[in-house]
Amino acid sequence: MRHTLDPEIVRKLDDLTQIQRLTPKGRRDIIVLLDLLEGEYGVTLSSTQASMFISHLTETFRRLGRGEPAPLMEATTAGQIRSFGGSGIVDQMVKDFCRITGNRFPISEEEYLKMYLSSLLSYGSSD
Repeated sequence: MRHTLDPEIVRKLDDLTQIQRLTPKGRRDIIVLLDLLEGEYGVTLSSTQASMFISHLTETFRRLGRGEPAPLMEATTAGQIRSFGGSGIVDQMVKDFCRITGNRFPISEEEYLKMYLSSLLSYGSSD
């Protein structure tokens, strides 16, 4: 990793893993994504943003593990995400994350991941 994660973020990941809401692989994958966001894309998350993002990813991995992907977004919402000015960056972030971790997401989960990443890019690193 290229940076040190906030101890509060590490504690949240450890707690989620300990209570089995997050698998050890899911924990590693989230760390990879947080590192990728900061190291490759210069996106530094506040502890609040990271906590919300971790919660989202934990639920994503839980649903996928149970074979219950999120429902597809309404077309207008998905279109708004695709038209976001940083959508090329977001697409690349998701591709890089999947390449590094070996994860593959159904289109519905990928849309939600892109929505979160888009909002993080839009709002910067403010709490």
